[in-house]
Amino acid sequence: MNRFEGKVVLVTGAGRGMGRAIALRFSAEGARVVVSARTPERGESVVNEIRAAGGQAALAVGDVADREAIRASVGTATREFGRLDIVVHCAAESAHARVVDMDESTFDKLIRSNVHSLFWLARDAHPALAQAPDGGRLIYISSGSANRNFIPGLIPYMSTKAYMNAFARGLAMELGRDNIRVNVVEPGMVASDRMREHLSEDVAMKIARPFPIPRPGSSDEIADAVLFLASAQANYITGTSLLVDGGASMAPLGNLEQALG
Repeated sequence: MNRFEGKVVLVTGAGRGMGRAIALRFSAEGARVVVSARTPERGESVVNEIRAAGGQAALAVGDVADREAIRASVGTATREFGRLDIVVHCAAESAHARVVDMDESTFDKLIRSNVHSLFWLARDAHPALAQAPDGGRLIYISSGSANRNFIPGLIPYMSTKAYMNAFARGLAMELGRDNIRVNVVEPGMVASDRMREHLSEDVAMKIARPFPIPRPGSSDEIADAVLFLASAQANYITGTSLLVDGGASMAPLGNLEQALG
């Protein structure tokens, strides 16, 4: 399919994991993609992968905790491709610690990455998105843990994602008059690069055993949800959160706590 032929998409956190999968899928369906990544090598790898498959891509290197990096990533889209139709904000910071043990610099970085970046990206992308011929799309990647359950050691992270959900709902109301749809995708436990840094496959499967779909999700399955919300099939959807978690939010939490020890 070529649902996004001619459109320009900016994906933050596109150097690996879910962001990479989202960027590749948009390119496969005809979009020109700005790959925003904190690590130059990872970003270049994704850009080269897109180009090798016959797609068009540009690289924007920077940390979303940096105000100027956000501005530069949006500027890359308009400079390289002359427009911006879709923004997918996948980049995030995840710090694992009890609140009483977390140092303030770590918390500050979490807030800049996961909260301030929402504001910066909305402001910077708005002029271009408002000019998108078929209406702009702003999609935030949140977390199924934001409002639905408790994961030990992730209270600050979960709180930033709950903020994201509320921010997106309000922003959808504000930007609707500019023909911009704002939505959220809430992934559950996804077998991404980041998950593998913290959980072995055996532990992940143990946690997922009581889920209605008893396995971790894949990055491509999150990309499916994102591309749906970005497509014309979702023209009448805004201000919503799409939970993609295999039913994990319905599963008993005792198993999670036992698996994490």
